[in-house]
Amino acid sequence: MNNKVLGIIGGGQLGMFTCIAAKKKGVKTIVFSTEPQFSAQKFCDNFIISNFTNEKNIKTFFDSADYFTIETENIPISFLKRIKKKKILPSLNVIEITQNRLKEKIYLNSLSNIHTVKYSEINNYSDLEKSAKNFNFNCILKTQEFGYDGKGQFKINQENLNSFKTANLKNFILEEKINFKTEISIIAVGNSKHLVYYPPVENIHSNSILRETIFPARVNNSIKNKAMKNAETISKDLKLNGVLAIEMFVTNNDQILINELAPRPHNSGHWTIDSCKFSQFDNLVSVITKEKVNQPEPMKNCRMINIIGNDYLEFNEISSKYRAYDYFKTKVRPSRKMGHYMVFE
Repeated sequence: MNNKVLGIIGGGQLGMFTCIAAKKKGVKTIVFSTEPQFSAQKFCDNFIISNFTNEKNIKTFFDSADYFTIETENIPISFLKRIKKKKILPSLNVIEITQNRLKEKIYLNSLSNIHTVKYSEINNYSDLEKSAKNFNFNCILKTQEFGYDGKGQFKINQENLNSFKTANLKNFILEEKINFKTEISIIAVGNSKHLVYYPPVENIHSNSILRETIFPARVNNSIKNKAMKNAETISKDLKLNGVLAIEMFVTNNDQILINELAPRPHNSGHWTIDSCKFSQFDNLVSVITKEKVNQPEPMKNCRMINIIGNDYLEFNEISSKYRAYDYFKTKVRPSRKMGHYMVFE
């Protein structure tokens, strides 16, 4: 039994699964949520509902836990810097890099043998016009911060370029759109003494939203080994202390390009809950509480399928056939992740 308290910033499904993993280890949790109803509400020991500027609530939260973690990188860095003497995992440096697409691209391309798609910093229409031309008008405009599941992203082509003339384009990034064979991801968990890596999984997206994750990834051993080497290079250079998801493109000529990093548990790691002896959430809690981080020990091949939007209306039927997880969200919205289910092979 661990008498210390884990503070989780964010109360969505990632926070929910972290609370469940903490409870298994006897670790109490307190969640800081900006939403009045949230997925982790039924599973945490305590919670605070507040914005990121309420001084009283912030102090109460920081005083109520011994260490902290995040379930989203989209948190004001000024808020996270308030955690002074206590520990936040991963580090502020990792969070600062990964919450800004431009910083992340610059960082990744500074590493040996790590590559991303071509990109340009955008701050005005002139930048956009010039860079779009360089990318043959086959590119994606993204906000540098606060974008996920396709939010803050716009496909750019010759036909629609003029529609951005009057837009405020401060702090955007333009990425070349590439043809790729598949998308894969790897979860790294641990600290400077010991890091473990979950094997590559294949991810299928639709409209920039993850629909399905397949374990194992349907790629050859050479690609798997290169992907694992890339994950090791990045996580070690970042001096990772926590969990990191590394999303990658596999190009048509078998080159690996890093797409994005996420300094938290990841949707593409949900398969580990049922198909590994130790899930991404179990190992995250172990890192935080300074216990042994275990090798994943995958047990069976599987597919993880997200329940999105109105698909949730069929949840009872889905759960009668498959191992299903409800995220307990009060409002069903198009493109919103409402749950997931597992198909075992």
